[in-house]
Amino acid sequence: MLSALLFACGSDPPPPALPPERPSMAPPPAEVEPPPPPAEPAPAEPTTLPPVEPTGPPSTATFEQATSAPEPVGLGDERAQLTDLQLQAPMRGALANCKIPAKAKVSVKTAVQNGRAIGVTVLVDMPAPKQPKKPTKQSKAAAKAHAKAVARITTCADQAVRALSWPPSRRRDAFTTTF
Repeated sequence: MLSALLFACGSDPPPPALPPERPSMAPPPAEVEPPPPPAEPAPAEPTTLPPVEPTGPPSTATFEQATSAPEPVGLGDERAQLTDLQLQAPMRGALANCKIPAKAKVSVKTAVQNGRAIGVTVLVDMPAPKQPKKPTKQSKAAAKAHAKAVARITTCADQAVRALSWPPSRRRDAFTTTF
């Protein structure tokens, strides 16, 4: 019997009993609503859109092929159309590496969509050397060099324009630039 008392004395006393809950006369605390999130200012309308990096290989279509099918446009179509300035800006200096003779006139027809050229046609108007009535070796060589120069300028201009990027727009835009 003595051992039972030792165990009872060695343990902690039970916690005091809590008084029974009685209803409170105070109203329950009002729920506090969190403050509304701070209003974010509306983003400013950009006047110029940043160019996009082209992904995938450039198009190989001509201007005529790219613009042959009409673009579907509805009354509720609110897709942004690029301005003349946005279309012409990337073309500045595009042919700087093409070594175009001073007497040559180069016209580039370009169709643009989604920030890249989808169709390009290059027209080169360069005065041909005068041909004698009877062709000579020299005149044949000059005509061949002229044709080769036109082909070189056409290829260089085509590649340079296809490598450019424009502001993104899902609408197809078309324009002609003369150098």
